[in-house]
Amino acid sequence: MRKLVFALLAVALLVIAAGCESPKANVKTEKTLTIDEVTVHYSGDVSLSQAKAILNFVRDNFQINGETDVYVSKSGNAYTVKVTTPYESSGDIDGKTAFYVKTMASKMSQDVFNGAELTLKLLNGDEKEVFSAESKYAYIESNGITVWYAGVSEDDAQKVLDYAVSFAGSGPWDIFIDGSNPYTVSAMSSFKGREEIGDAESAYRKMVSDLSERLGGKVIFRVLSPSGEEIARFTS
Repeated sequence: MRKLVFALLAVALLVIAAGCESPKANVKTEKTLTIDEVTVHYSGDVSLSQAKAILNFVRDNFQINGETDVYVSKSGNAYTVKVTTPYESSGDIDGKTAFYVKTMASKMSQDVFNGAELTLKLLNGDEKEVFSAESKYAYIESNGITVWYAGVSEDDAQKVLDYAVSFAGSGPWDIFIDGSNPYTVSAMSSFKGREEIGDAESAYRKMVSDLSERLGGKVIFRVLSPSGEEIARFTS
């Protein structure tokens, strides 16, 4: 069994309930592509260029620890990507890993499949599903700052990104924006709890005010822990 370990980024970034299943029983594998320790198994309606892109994505975004199998299939306009991992059950997936995988589903969707619907599944040593995440966001980035957006225009996301760059200069920093009027803006932080924010609260309140002006609407601003949990909320 080929396995992989996720590299947890400092700028970490919808879980679906699904039954356990074997990729060999559910993915019609017609071709394989192997480079170094990563093998992509892909069905006939997945192109070679997509298989190469998935392989490179896994190598670039995850820390490989031994041989790793990736299964890629397509149904309609939606893709499913399954990756073998060392995790044996959902209980082995900590908060940081879960949040990272959720974000990688969106990143993979945009980078490899032009924003198509995508489900990223982690498999254990018995090829049974232990975690699943759906793509949700598109993203733009500059100076190491990434803005992930859903339910808003790219123009609004660009306003948030431009402001974040002017505010912080450079990242790593991840910001999420969901919906409009009100806009929900969620920013990653290194704080693990509300009590750690301290003097940074005034900076967050300024961000709320400034973003509300730039976006032209009410802003709900959420401060997230490294595991993606909300630890504070401010509104315009």
